[in-house]
This record gives sequence, structure tokens and C-alpha cells, in this order.
Amino acid sequence: MKHDNIPILSIAILASLAGCTKRDAESISTLADVALPVRTLSVTNAPFERAMTVQGTLEAVESATVSARIPGPLSEVCVDLGDKVVAGETKLFAVDSATVSNQVVIAREAAATARAHVAVAEANVAKAEAVAKKAVRDAERFARLHGEDRVSDNEWERAQTQRETSEADVAVAKASLQLARQQVSQAEAQLSIAERQLADATLYAPCDGIVAARLKEPGEQVGPGAPVIVVKGVQELKALAFLPAKHYAEVIPGETEVDLRAGSVAPVMAKVSAKSPVIDQRLRVFEIKALLPGSDTAVPGAMADFRVVFERREGVSVPQEAVLNRAAGTVVFVAQPDGTAKEIPVRIGLRDSGRAEILSGLAPGDPVIVEGQSQLYDGRKIEVK
Repeated sequence: MKHDNIPILSIAILASLAGCTKRDAESISTLADVALPVRTLSVTNAPFERAMTVQGTLEAVESATVSARIPGPLSEVCVDLGDKVVAGETKLFAVDSATVSNQVVIAREAAATARAHVAVAEANVAKAEAVAKKAVRDAERFARLHGEDRVSDNEWERAQTQRETSEADVAVAKASLQLARQQVSQAEAQLSIAERQLADATLYAPCDGIVAARLKEPGEQVGPGAPVIVVKGVQELKALAFLPAKHYAEVIPGETEVDLRAGSVAPVMAKVSAKSPVIDQRLRVFEIKALLPGSDTAVPGAMADFRVVFERREGVSVPQEAVLNRAAGTVVFVAQPDGTAKEIPVRIGLRDSGRAEILSGLAPGDPVIVEGQSQLYDGRKIEVK
């Protein structure tokens, strides 16, 4: 009896399944006849950018570590951390200023003394020349009288000797004058050195900016080249960042644009001012630099966001969500005048800010479907809301 019931049960099951399939088919057919609500947007042209965002840092364009120029103890340090300074006006520090000032005074007195010696030597030359002139006249007169046998040989010889002596005295006086003048040159050179040391003893700000570091305190011994104050310029900053090596040829200093964002400063559109002449072989990156004005929040050491624009162009634009990946490839759906959706294969270019560039398949003005498109297929009835 069991075996006899099996065919009857199978027939009942098959009949039931056949009934369900028929009802589902009718439901699907009914669903296909219902228009799917969608929203469309007319295709337009819009600007597209191919860009890359990286993080960099800000540094001062002008930066100076001010060091001592002469040895000695620090007499005073006139600025502190964070103080604003003005180029050539703000006094930073002084080294052993009292000692150097005294050296200048001594050097000036020595130069004045040397010049006085020159005046004395010039007077001695004039005196010796006057005596020599008299001795020459006497020698000539005695020579004439000796020829007339009116003076003795001894008197004539004495006159000649006096002439030679006076001429030698002139030579000595002139030599003394030359020595005195050389001593003036030496004294003035020493004075110049002392004055230079006095100028080097006091250091002023080399650029406008702020004091970024105070490295020494008054009384500390310093030598030439010892850092004391670090000044950072804040009027203009340079923004530095690193890009992957594959973009090296695309970055052109003076042409490539960068959207810089630092702190609460409004975004600044600048151009790459310089790029590294080499690529780091280990990290496969290269450095770029751009300039931007400083502010209270954009200061040296702050982080900055770089949006480097490699390419900018106008193209056919649709919202990114309108683009679908189907078995046939990348497609969008366009509303047809007969109330159906048409599947259009497209080729995608750049993607920017939630938009996709359509290189082929669409034209400006086409009503692309931007809502409800995920449920569509080619020829599906739609109702544009």
C-alpha cells in the first residue's frame, strides 16, 4: 500500500509546484508593468581635477641662528622666547661690551699719539732741511774763499763736514717721518679692529620675526660661532611636503598648483615654487615647496594639507551614484521619452568631489537617472518624479 501511494503524492506535489510557478510568473509580469519612480538630472559640463592630498609642514622662509662673533662673557641678553623682533633694530645680546669699549678708547688714543708723532717728525724734517740749506751755502762760500786762499784748509774741511752732516740729518728726519706715518697706519688699523670688535659685540635681529629659542644666559662664556638666539621669520612661510616618485614629471615649479590649508587660515591657492632635484632612492619620494603668508595660526612647525593639482579640464559630468557596474561593464541609465529606462555603456575619466567624468556615451542635456537606478534594467518602465 505504501508504494501505491507514492505516485499519487508526487502528482500532488508537482501540481502544487506548477500552481506556484504560474502565480509567481503572473506577479513578475504585473511588477514589470508597474512604472518605477526615479529622479533624473540633466548631464552638464563641469570642471574636473586630478589631484592628490598629502600632509606637510610649515617652515620659515627667513630663519637665522644668531651666534657670538667675539669671545667673552655675555653682558646681556635683551630678548626672550616669543618676542617679536625687527631687522636691524631689535638688540638681541651683547658680549663683554665694557672691555671692548675700553679697547676702542685705548686704540683711539694710540692713533692720536701716532698722528702727533707724525707732526713732530714733519717739524724735524723741516728743521733739518733748513739747517742743511744753511750748511750748503756755508760750504759753497768756504770753498770759494779757500780757492782764494782766504781761509785755511781746516775751516774749509769743517764747512764741508757740516754740509754732509746736515744732509744726513735731513735723511734721518725723513726716515723718522716715514716711521711715524707707518705707526699711524698701524694704530688706525688697530682702531679699526677694535671698532669692528665693538660692533661685533652687540648683535641685532637679522630679519623680522619672532624669537624661537634663547640658548644662552647673561654671564655665560661664549666664543665665536656659539649660538645664542634663534630668530624665525613669520611674514612668509614655506610649506614642504613629499610626493610619490611616480608624480615627479607631473610637478612643474611655477606651474603646478597647490591648495594649501594650514590651521584656521583660509585655503590658499599657490604654485609649487621648487621641487627636489633628486628622488629619495629608499623611500621613493621627492620634496616639493610652496610659499604662503604667515598668520597667528600658520606658524613655523605647524602641519599643512597639500592638495596638489596635476591636471584640470572641463568634461561631461554626472553624479558618481549614477554610474553602475553591470555584467556588460560600466553603465548609466537614461530616461527615454516613451517612459522607459535605457542602459548606456559609458567610459569613465576623472572622478572629483562625488562626480564622474564621462568620456563617451553621454552628451550634455541627457536625462541621466540618479535615484532608483540600482533597480533598473534596459527597457524597464519608469516614472520620473
